[in-house]
Amino acid sequence: MKYTIILLLLFTSVVGFSSKLRTSVAVNGANDPDSLKIWEKLNIQCDSRINELLRQQADQSRKSSTMSGFRLQLFFGSGENAHQQAIRIKTEFLSSYPDVKTYLFFKSPDFIVRVGNFRTKSEALKMQKSLLFKFPNAFIVAEEIALPELLNLTTIN
Repeated sequence: MKYTIILLLLFTSVVGFSSKLRTSVAVNGANDPDSLKIWEKLNIQCDSRINELLRQQADQSRKSSTMSGFRLQLFFGSGENAHQQAIRIKTEFLSSYPDVKTYLFFKSPDFIVRVGNFRTKSEALKMQKSLLFKFPNAFIVAEEIALPELLNLTTIN
């Protein structure tokens, strides 16, 4: 009998405590095209300047067409034949991977060949492993990458 009373008290206290921990936030219009302003729909007590900073950050992100990501660097060199080597490596890569974006940069006095727009390091590692035999010196570089293109899918009735 004592054990059942203790278990009953313990159970009711746990249920009461867990109900205090649960909070529900109703967000109206979760499918809005402008879902970046979700902080305006939440009831969060904070300084109004924080909301202004969030709004500015969202506007800046909308204007920029880049994001933090990764690329693979295949070539880095300077000298008389560096430009021809960079072009050769770029065309060699494109012959095997025509769908992957390639970039040839000139930062005086060096020519640089980088490939891909990877959002995560693991995506870049996968590509690096597949390039291991053709480009053994390829390495991952953190860089601002182009935002992925959105597909416009339409349904046919």
